Amino acid sequence: MTPKNPFQRRTIFIKKGLQLRYMTLIVVSVLCGLAIMTLELAITLNELFDAYPVLMQPIYDEFIPIVSSFFYKIAIYVLFVVIISAIVSHKMAGPVYRFEQTCKKIAAGDFSQRIHLRQGDSLTELQDDFNKMMDVVENRIHNKPLP
Repeated sequence: MTPKNPFQRRTIFIKKGLQLRYMTLIVVSVLCGLAIMTLELAITLNELFDAYPVLMQPIYDEFIPIVSSFFYKIAIYVLFVVIISAIVSHKMAGPVYRFEQTCKKIAAGDFSQRIHLRQGDSLTELQDDFNKMMDVVENRIHNKPLP
């Protein structure tokens, strides 16, 4: 039996507020883009219908079924964006949560704490700088010369 990875997170929403704001920003941005594209398409089709009514009538007759399938596809696309944004926000919120927990332990007096993020997480450069800073702080507390 293999031991469980202590750095494995079991929930997607580590910091719900941060992640939900991030996901909302992404979803709203995508919906705004879709709305602009839909509006542009409607204006273009209207102009074409006004200019070429005989040629555009068959397209107009099939437009309602096309629009209904279009909304189903949009719903699936938005669901896909929500899932991807949850995963991406998790890669950001997890390290923020880890930093918060480590800072609390350091504030309680445990200066041996270091940040260890998972491969693929965001903020790895900050992790390295933080750990170097804590090495300096711990060395100064114990009056050790710096390496």
